[in-house]
Amino acid sequence: MSAPSSLTPAATNTDPAHSTRRSVAAWAITAACLIAFMGIGVVDPILPEIGHQLGATPTQVELLFTTYLGVMAVMTLFAGNIGTRLGRRRVALIGLGLIALFALACGLSGSIPALAVFRGGWGLGSALFTPTALVLLLALIGHAEKAIMRYEAAIGLGMSMGPLLGGVLGSHGWRFPFLGAAALMLLALAAVAAFVRVPESKDPPRPVGDVFRAYRHPAFLAVGVTGLLYYFGFFLLLGYTPLFLHLSTLGLGLTFFGWGVLLGLGSTVLVERLLRHLRASRIVTLALAGLTLLFVLLGFAPLAAGVKVALVVLSGVLFGLMNALLTTLSVEVGHLPRPTATSAYNFLRWLGAAAAPVASGFVAEHLGAPVPYAFGAVAVAVAVLIMAFAARSIDAARASDPHVH
Repeated sequence: MSAPSSLTPAATNTDPAHSTRRSVAAWAITAACLIAFMGIGVVDPILPEIGHQLGATPTQVELLFTTYLGVMAVMTLFAGNIGTRLGRRRVALIGLGLIALFALACGLSGSIPALAVFRGGWGLGSALFTPTALVLLLALIGHAEKAIMRYEAAIGLGMSMGPLLGGVLGSHGWRFPFLGAAALMLLALAAVAAFVRVPESKDPPRPVGDVFRAYRHPAFLAVGVTGLLYYFGFFLLLGYTPLFLHLSTLGLGLTFFGWGVLLGLGSTVLVERLLRHLRASRIVTLALAGLTLLFVLLGFAPLAAGVKVALVVLSGVLFGLMNALLTTLSVEVGHLPRPTATSAYNFLRWLGAAAAPVASGFVAEHLGAPVPYAFGAVAVAVAVLIMAFAARSIDAARASDPHVH
């Protein structure tokens, strides 16, 4: 059986006032997630301008993503225990405060090394907040799929609004998106502080080794490695494509705004409808195959620039499906305590994500601008093979989780 959340589930109290407070708290967490994920996308449209203004190579510019994601990968191993020791509400507030602080520092900095260090600090804040936010939503909403779809919808909207904000503010200077993100994070901090009150876990901290022992579950390991490879492709597209398309700052903002809108639709409305007719593993396999084709077309097909922009925008649907389904499967197939499952899965996916931006910049400099997409295609194609071989065990593990029914 699936272990319950370490926070009190929403379904255990039917008092209307209590339910209303939980609903308001869940929406406050959702809004904070949206704003936090705006912080990832806000950098996207200004990457070329930062490189131009600071005289940086593509590899150096991509460090702004890699340091952020690398710190996230490592710190997610400890986020669950930190939440248990300090209280998840407090950790969420600390995370939001750190994001606001380091976003402000990015806006005031003047060199690539400083930006990379401050983005690492931003990643620390995100590592504390984002997995904690998912655990809080799971507890406040009480239904895993609904909570995860809410979480992924916030991610999708944040990832769409972030590039738009970055494009609009970045057209006046690359510092303004960072300063805007800092102001928005302070609003998120205030909302969580005002509205989120949850009973905290009394469980003792779990050894960090529990995270690695989670990989002993074959179905969970398959989902985790698929997440690692998939997020390599995800952040290759998000981090490298702005340098590849050669659009204006506002043009990049609008492109990734459209991409993010479809990301949100794919991770909510579409995934819910598809799950009524197809197995989750089947949808994941088909979506990964589609993304493999996407990377080949972007890098090597003789297509007009406008067509490639359209492909990037439309790919948001596939990325949205993948985000929602992999997060759902990571919670359901391991039959693990949710903080452990969240930390174990996030470690692998952010590890893959951290490798993509700086690797794509390095490969582009030395092998040519289209070649990073070949690496993306290979990574996602390997994920297709893993899902094809593990589909039966993944579906069986998911079917045996009582929270699915």
